[in-house]
Amino acid sequence: AVWACCAAAAAGGGVRFFCSKIHSWCLTMGDVLAYEAELLGMVKEYLEFVEFEETVKSFTKECKIKGKPLPKTGGGSANDSKAVIIQDLLTSFTDGDQDVFFELWEEHVPPSVRDNEAVAQKLEFYLHIHFAIFPLKCGVGKSPSGSSHCYNKAALDERILRFKAYLETKGAALSQTTEFLPFYALPFVPNPMIHPSFKELFQDSWESDLKARLEDFLSATLKASNIPRLLTLYKESAQCSQGLRTLSFHALPRSVVHSTVEQ
Repeated sequence: AVWACCAAAAAGGGVRFFCSKIHSWCLTMGDVLAYEAELLGMVKEYLEFVEFEETVKSFTKECKIKGKPLPKTGGGSANDSKAVIIQDLLTSFTDGDQDVFFELWEEHVPPSVRDNEAVAQKLEFYLHIHFAIFPLKCGVGKSPSGSSHCYNKAALDERILRFKAYLETKGAALSQTTEFLPFYALPFVPNPMIHPSFKELFQDSWESDLKARLEDFLSATLKASNIPRLLTLYKESAQCSQGLRTLSFHALPRSVVHSTVEQ
């Protein structure tokens, strides 16, 4: 869209004319006043995004003193929503509710992160281990504290089959990694709770550490996905400037272009 805008402007009157018009528009006081509330809102939104809490307080106070309109940025509601999502994921992790967890995981963690970032891939591998062995940790026939789930042998077998299917599909990407290689044998071990390679998985400290890593990852990832409008506008402006420079260069006479390249 940015390139289309730049190209249309250049074709309709030249790059110089387009830039002069932009300049005159930006300096119109009426436009500044018309968009003042929205601009101030974007500034506040960005300050909230970078967690400049004291600066936000000072900025809000000064706007009020000067009688400047300051609309709600939605930062508070966005943070509340993020906290609810994280809590739902952590609760389903603790309860061993695999279906709910991975539904939320795929909905809120961007595919570009899940599929391309090593940290996310490794974390997801351990999460699948957690859910696969969960019935063994809480005891077959028993339910975890605060959960309505009750596991039987069939449920345990189903968890192991799902883990095996994960290893053969998405999890296969880590099969050549030394850190994860032993876990490809997990579905075939009759009693992993007493196996030397897997005993650590059943310690409370292993689950607590994994939960802390999950919470840290979610906090960073969900925040990064909520990009403030000011940052988006800056990135688009940089792209447009690059497009204008390119169009201006191609609009020069051929002799000037060759002379510039040779220099």
